[in-house]
Amino acid sequence: MDLRSAADLAITLARQAGDFAVAEQDTARIEAKGAGSDLVTHVDREAERRIVAALREQYPEHSILGEEEGEQGAAAGARHRWLIDPLDGTNNYVLGLDVYGVCITLCEGEQPVMAVVHDSPRRRTCWAIAGQGAWLTLGEGQEPRRLDLGAADPLDRTTIAFTQGYEVGHDDERRNALFAAMERGTKRVLRSWAPSSDWGLLAAGRLGAMVAYRNEIWDRVGGTLITLEAGGELCTDPSGELIVVGKPQTVRELDALLGVTGPTTRPEPSASR
Repeated sequence: MDLRSAADLAITLARQAGDFAVAEQDTARIEAKGAGSDLVTHVDREAERRIVAALREQYPEHSILGEEEGEQGAAAGARHRWLIDPLDGTNNYVLGLDVYGVCITLCEGEQPVMAVVHDSPRRRTCWAIAGQGAWLTLGEGQEPRRLDLGAADPLDRTTIAFTQGYEVGHDDERRNALFAAMERGTKRVLRSWAPSSDWGLLAAGRLGAMVAYRNEIWDRVGGTLITLEAGGELCTDPSGELIVVGKPQTVRELDALLGVTGPTTRPEPSASR
């Protein structure tokens, strides 16, 4: 399939969803989500509905996994599968904190082949196509700028981002040990609770790495592809629960600090977990 056309569509849909979120923030209708303390708004649901409708019209043979409504589109087992987080950072959004965005990823089989992460308040869109680099688009009609992570600083002068999945509790021993080690061994650990924002900062070279623990695939896979296409490196543990992705030197130093398993240069991040 034409991956550049898919990227153009995903960029348009992400920007539209982001603009919708910005316009609705002050009047968002909020509900509890699940059995925990998570939240959902009418914006999450409506943005996902709009994205799914457009994808199903353009690619009726593709399957779709959305954060809010689960599996949609063609039957499971389709060759191509979209992963959607229509409003990443809902809790920030509800607080009035302008750190939220949109994640859209296209996978072929288990491998991501195109990804978009969009910073909704700032209208900054990072995107990548496998084997074709990572790019930043700032506005309509503007030429995209190629992204490069750039050189790493020593770990004690590097800010890294940490993100975790919804099911990770406060008493998770591994999470707590990881976080303690990162706080001791790095300049600063950023916890924005909006991976779309973190991926954008990483792709622009402003962070050294992202450490993701037991994250949902719609928040993890696309940003990983963008980072790798911007010159990054990835290491992961055998379980797949922990990944570290970012500037190669930073990844190697974090691997030593956290005891992951050793970096693997530019693997394709699996979308099966």
